[in-house]
Amino acid sequence: MVEALLVTFAVGLIIGLPIAIALIVGVIAGLYLADIPLMVVTQKMFTSLDSYPLLAIPFFILAGAVMQHGGMAKRLVRFASALVGHISGGLALVTVLACMFFGALSGSAPATTAAIGSVTIPEMTKRGYDVKYSAALAAAAGILGILIPPSIPLVLYGVTANVSVATLFMGGIMPGVILGLLLMVAAYLIAKKIGYRSEKRADLNELLQALKESFWALLVPVIILGGIYGGVFTPTEAGVVATVYALFVGAFVYRELDLKRLIKVAYDVAESTATIMLVAGAATIFGWFMTNQNIPQALTEQILTFSSNAFIVLLLLNIIYLVTGLFMNQGPAILILAPILLPVITKLGVDPVFYGVVMTMVLGLGQITPPVALSLFVASRLSNVSVEKLTPAIMPFLLIMILGALILTYMPGVVMLIPNLLGMH
Repeated sequence: MVEALLVTFAVGLIIGLPIAIALIVGVIAGLYLADIPLMVVTQKMFTSLDSYPLLAIPFFILAGAVMQHGGMAKRLVRFASALVGHISGGLALVTVLACMFFGALSGSAPATTAAIGSVTIPEMTKRGYDVKYSAALAAAAGILGILIPPSIPLVLYGVTANVSVATLFMGGIMPGVILGLLLMVAAYLIAKKIGYRSEKRADLNELLQALKESFWALLVPVIILGGIYGGVFTPTEAGVVATVYALFVGAFVYRELDLKRLIKVAYDVAESTATIMLVAGAATIFGWFMTNQNIPQALTEQILTFSSNAFIVLLLLNIIYLVTGLFMNQGPAILILAPILLPVITKLGVDPVFYGVVMTMVLGLGQITPPVALSLFVASRLSNVSVEKLTPAIMPFLLIMILGALILTYMPGVVMLIPNLLGMH
């Protein structure tokens, strides 16, 4: 039965079916052969989507889109430029730092790349930076948007693994900052070698002016994380608060969000939310069927037969995630793999919160590894450079991020530093 499911699913992907449809068709094939009523498909899908934490996803998507179109992104770029623009290759560092700032507003890698890259790629090209370098860096830095909270993939993992989304959010901060710093070092060294010039150092007045203009944007993570940790609202409610705040600032403070833009944003968000929710429902019935057939237990025994050493098993799982990221977007991959592989890490005594951050981080690298690389496609569209030409340019940044992710896999104390300090874990 499971073989029929996997074969049907694989054939569906090969012939170009969307992941959700391929999953549903595969599950139907498995259910039919297992003589389980097909009514289970709709029942399980609807039940799985009747989830309060999942409500955070459409609100964080909406908040990120409103912030992107409401003027917050370009003000964050201006503030980042005032901070680090005077260093060699300053605009490259500005790109990474601005993505770190926007990651604290958005929760999506492609959205972060689109928001910051739309400002920095043309500006870097105008200042003499190679367009492939500029676009590749914006794509790589966009990944920081799924680690620095809020994070849509961490919400998906939290719902799937039944662990605290708030704790996952806090666990994503250190990896996001560390990978961001590694990217800045790589960008600096490459810029220094090529000879990209720095920008004029901002004086105190310019720095204060940039801070003043970006103040409303910088307040978002303070409100979201402060509210969650302070017990004022849940992560789901934080998405609502962020959306209302973004609408207010975009419409009445920065005055860049008009009705026409808002309608376009609402359409795009509805499409993105529908796609994610359909995949979430399909992945749930896939996971249920696999559990019904005792696949997670069998897989756990098989992997632990190969090795019971946590170091080796974590390395093996990271390799699986890197390969999966080549062919599948991060959200569906988390929804499909988490229920199957969680028993493995539980058996090894690995903290599921820590592991959720690691899994999200490693699968996130798939956003810049073709053929399925959403952030790279966004950067390609923004720069008018083909993905094929951007791929060699992304390699130095990809390698440094893989190295950072692998190191953090074996540093749970660093990843869980903030949750532990806040007494959340």
